[in-house]
Amino acid sequence: MDLDGKHVVITGGSAGIGAGLAHEFAERGARVLVAARSEAKLREVADRIVGDHIVADLSAPEDVDAFIPRCLEMLGHIDILVNNAGVETSTSFATTDRADVRTLARLNFEAPLMLTRDVLPHMLERGTGHIVQMSSVAGAIPFPGLAAYSGSKAGLTNFTETLRLELKATPIGLTVVSPGPVLTEMWERLDNDDKPFAAAGLKRFRRLGFLPKLSVDKLVDATIDGVERDRRFVRLPRRYGGYHVLNNAPRRIVEGALIGVKFPHDWE
Repeated sequence: MDLDGKHVVITGGSAGIGAGLAHEFAERGARVLVAARSEAKLREVADRIVGDHIVADLSAPEDVDAFIPRCLEMLGHIDILVNNAGVETSTSFATTDRADVRTLARLNFEAPLMLTRDVLPHMLERGTGHIVQMSSVAGAIPFPGLAAYSGSKAGLTNFTETLRLELKATPIGLTVVSPGPVLTEMWERLDNDDKPFAAAGLKRFRRLGFLPKLSVDKLVDATIDGVERDRRFVRLPRRYGGYHVLNNAPRRIVEGALIGVKFPHDWE
């Protein structure tokens, strides 16, 4: 996909990975719309890239339901949707506040599903489109202290791989991005002694060399290259490759078993 002139929507676009993606997509010639809850931060990003912004709380169902129509009203059409918005917890699941669990489930899992559902008819009608799902290595392997987060990312990955089968022989691209720890505010919140439950496991992982940290720029470049080249996965760092291969093996077996099966395009 040539990004020049493409319309890109990025959720969680006010800081960190989302802001980095917004800047690089714009550098490559795309028109970018960023969305998040913070008006001030969004304006700063949008002004910097000469783009658009929408203030939305994607843990609120009403904001999710209105989001794609608002984007289409502003942009006219959407070529690329990046489901990047997310939140984490860092205590034992048994002690995590119920409201925090619900917010996480809605933002990390329900919102990407619903936004994907809302944008798909538009992309299928236009005969072009690409959707990026920001997952995590935590969706392939367990991290104590991140039970709800890990579950949401595993669900997002499996949803996208199943959707890939449904959309076979269509022009819609799907990329699952599954990074390890990235040097963002989220990781800073987790990697400190104020979070004793998560810190216990992270301390052991560090000793074993399991937690190499990625820069935002490296992940951004790999993600956008993945969109341009229509890659199924972006997985960094490479040392986690074995985990992903093992985790994805049952899906690939099923995919092989379904070779030759033609699913009806009931959206036509």
